[in-house]
Amino acid sequence: MKKHVYRLTITAVLAALALAFSFLEGFLPPLPIPGARLGLANLVVMYALAELSVGSAVGITAVKAVFALLRGPVACLMSTAGGAAALLAMMVFRKLLHRHFSFIGWGVVGAAAHNLGQLLMSVALLGSAMWYYTPLLLLMAIPAGAVTGLALNVSYPHLRQFSK
Repeated sequence: MKKHVYRLTITAVLAALALAFSFLEGFLPPLPIPGARLGLANLVVMYALAELSVGSAVGITAVKAVFALLRGPVACLMSTAGGAAALLAMMVFRKLLHRHFSFIGWGVVGAAAHNLGQLLMSVALLGSAMWYYTPLLLLMAIPAGAVTGLALNVSYPHLRQFSK
């Protein structure tokens, strides 16, 4: 099979996995901050960014945003804003500091950027009253990002065999 077809196939499978993680995360007990989630689907985006390509990571992020339309247009906008901010932050982080941090660092940076992207979208949609939520969201990004990063640290050696 040609390499680009294989990469496209792996990206599609990873997009489906990201959607499954997002769906399954809804069954986990709620976190102490309303609306906060672990962001397990971000684990898949981090893997794609590390092992496949920026294009694959962008594609997975876009698929997640489109499927958020099932929950409504606001959910789609929030998903797009958070996903784009997280992906951009992780791309910059990867380019500049990849030798100094593990996936745990990527996860925390991605989670914080995701929260800030969603916060900016919520401010655009609802007004400035949402800014009070910033410290809580950034505080929640640390354990949430660490969990997804740790999960990728553990699973990465096993997953690499599929992208070769």
